[in-house]
Amino acid sequence: GSAGRSEVPGWGAQFSTEPLQGQWWRNNGASMKIAGDVITWSDGTSAKIEPTEPKKFAVVLDGQTYHAAIVGAKLVWSDGDIWTRSRPVKAQPQRPNSKPKGSLPPPPPRTSGPMTRKQALACLELTAEPAEDELRKAYKKAALRWHPDRRQNHDCADQAKEKFQEVRAAFELLQQTYARPYGSSQPR
Repeated sequence: GSAGRSEVPGWGAQFSTEPLQGQWWRNNGASMKIAGDVITWSDGTSAKIEPTEPKKFAVVLDGQTYHAAIVGAKLVWSDGDIWTRSRPVKAQPQRPNSKPKGSLPPPPPRTSGPMTRKQALACLELTAEPAEDELRKAYKKAALRWHPDRRQNHDCADQAKEKFQEVRAAFELLQQTYARPYGSSQPR
């Protein structure tokens, strides 16, 4: 065959290293370069490509054989590694006071004194009188959001604790609508 091509024994088909040529990356940032029939990894280790089937090959490293297959635009290895032509994008660190995309605005600040029904609805981000299941869902969402132990709230644990207590108070106030009389066997 010509340079970069070899006959695959028993298959009668040509294996070409041409689609493999160039730089490849793994999602952890490791890279390798394929030139001719040699793979060289970023740590300097290299191995010869041995064709096994069309679009499949093997390399031997430290006495261990690893198989790879060309699957679309990816190189899928027998040990589970997947390499692509695209350099992985590093996650941008968040600024200390930035909020994740899609985060909800904080509940409106509450004035001192007992919470009103309107304030309770606003605290749980409800606009109308909710059904009991809607109230529970809104409470769960707000409680998870403002729980002081949540990672996103570590930088403002005191504020989160205060908001969490407000969420609980709002839920208790609104839940009174659905309270059963003592001793009632009727489900809520």
